[in-house]
Amino acid sequence: MQILEDPESHWSLDQVRNQFASRFRNSEASALSFGFTDSTIWLRFAVDATAAEGSWFLVERYPILDELTLFVPDSSGAYKEFPVGDTRPFSLRPMDLRSFVFPLNTESGGETEYYVKVKGKGALNMMPMLYSAKGLVEYTYIEQLIQGLFYGSLAIMLVYNLMLYLSLRDNVHLHFVMFLAGVLYFNIAVSGYGLQFLWPESPKINEYFWLATYVIATALALYSRQFLQLAQRFPRYDRLLRHYLIMIGMAFLLQWVLQPPYSYHLSTFVSLLTVVLFSWLGWTVWRQGFRVARLYVLAWSVFLLTIFLFAIGNLGLIPFHPIIPYLPHIGALWVVVMLSLALGDRIRFLENERKQLALEAQQNLERHLSDIEQMNQDKSMFLQYISHELNTPINWIGAADSLGGSNSEDSDVDVWAMVRKGQKRLIGIVGTSLRYFDLSDRNQPPLVGACQPMWLIDALVREQSDRIEKSGISFRNRVSPNLRVRASESELKEVFAMVLDNALRFSAEGGNVDVSSEVDVAGGFAHIVVRDEGKGATADQLEKIMEPFFVMGSRHHEEGFGLSLAMARVMLEQVGGQLWAESPGPGRGFSLHLRLALAEIDTANAP
Repeated sequence: MQILEDPESHWSLDQVRNQFASRFRNSEASALSFGFTDSTIWLRFAVDATAAEGSWFLVERYPILDELTLFVPDSSGAYKEFPVGDTRPFSLRPMDLRSFVFPLNTESGGETEYYVKVKGKGALNMMPMLYSAKGLVEYTYIEQLIQGLFYGSLAIMLVYNLMLYLSLRDNVHLHFVMFLAGVLYFNIAVSGYGLQFLWPESPKINEYFWLATYVIATALALYSRQFLQLAQRFPRYDRLLRHYLIMIGMAFLLQWVLQPPYSYHLSTFVSLLTVVLFSWLGWTVWRQGFRVARLYVLAWSVFLLTIFLFAIGNLGLIPFHPIIPYLPHIGALWVVVMLSLALGDRIRFLENERKQLALEAQQNLERHLSDIEQMNQDKSMFLQYISHELNTPINWIGAADSLGGSNSEDSDVDVWAMVRKGQKRLIGIVGTSLRYFDLSDRNQPPLVGACQPMWLIDALVREQSDRIEKSGISFRNRVSPNLRVRASESELKEVFAMVLDNALRFSAEGGNVDVSSEVDVAGGFAHIVVRDEGKGATADQLEKIMEPFFVMGSRHHEEGFGLSLAMARVMLEQVGGQLWAESPGPGRGFSLHLRLALAEIDTANAP
């Protein structure tokens, strides 16, 4: 086969055979690629049919050549024309096949010279072959079988996903149907089956195969947004896809204005951009932990790679190979299989996620019900407590009123002392209750830092020195000066004040109060214990001692409100600490245990 390029595209067959015959150059390639060119390409080849048996045919397997004309010599020496192409009516073809098939004069034997003229607005790629009658039948049968399986698979998946959409009303299936429709139209247009079976006398439709590019790109963007749940999980990538859709819309409008080959270049650019964008998007989402994206990545990576190779092959950027026209078929079948699996995987993932959310909702509900029940108990206890606490000052005021008729000055002093005591207790219970509820209801924990418990306790002991000396209590602070814990310093000091007050109040005169510390470096926490030799507590009292408004003993004889340990527990728990009480029994002493996270500690000097 020999090649001649007509850059002006107006040479006649006679000029090519005579005037420019010497300009033909030999070609050794079986697949010819001329890329996008305004030139007309002439081919010249001779067939020696001396030893040929039966009929032979020239078959051009690349079906989207705009204009292809075979010149066949007759017995008089003149040439008969066979004009075909995907811009010409299908009825002009010598044989009704999607490929261009021409019968050759091989029955008479001898050598015959043929000419082929090719011109087009798109990429000029050719795969000419010689077939015997038997070979053509076998080739056509196998090709029709493979193509039938391909289009049948796409059609089945399209109908199947359409049924799923109508059943589930999940738009991801509708977007997949749009994608499959675009793939079907594109392959039907570029494979020649559209012109053979659907629009044989309207070849103009073939020129709009690029419409499938925009359908596929738009469907792919919509599918990806929903399949990967970008709006909910990755809003930044969702905004990127919205901008991509705007760009696709602008390119689609521009496509109608541009003339070939620039319009083909634009659709090819859109295809390549889609390859890069969605390959990157799939890998990025998968790497960020969205497991469902694994099959998505596998599906689109192979599909977009085949489209990429098809596009650059048509542009002539790589050597043209006979497999290039079939790359969209291979990619489409792969993506249909993998995305079908991906949709099933997505359904399983969403079902598992739904079950997990239902389980969490059930657990939250149970927790809220428990909290509500606890709140009801606290409310009942609070009302009982308030009614009791208000009743005591009222009794005092009533007693003061009954003594008001006495003329004794000493009685007046006692009356007013009782009134002041009642007023002070009412103010105390209101202020302490508000403080407790404020601590319990706050949404954010306090700011924490490194605190040194030994120095906080030492400062409190100095403040309470008169009280300790008066009661004759022996107080020992054995907390390591090197110990540093993570807490709010002001609130930790308040907790120590409550704990120490509790120890001093319930210790007998001349008793001992001991504060010590231990460090678990491996566990990352410090353990501080405040022990006294006071009244102790029963097992039942230990279970309730951290509850709000619980007071050990008779409320008529205790000065506390039953909130100090409850508040201390809340303040410690909000910084990740713990507070609990232990006692060997009534009359055998009492200990309060504080556990706090370590900030840093000098392990060489730690106890």
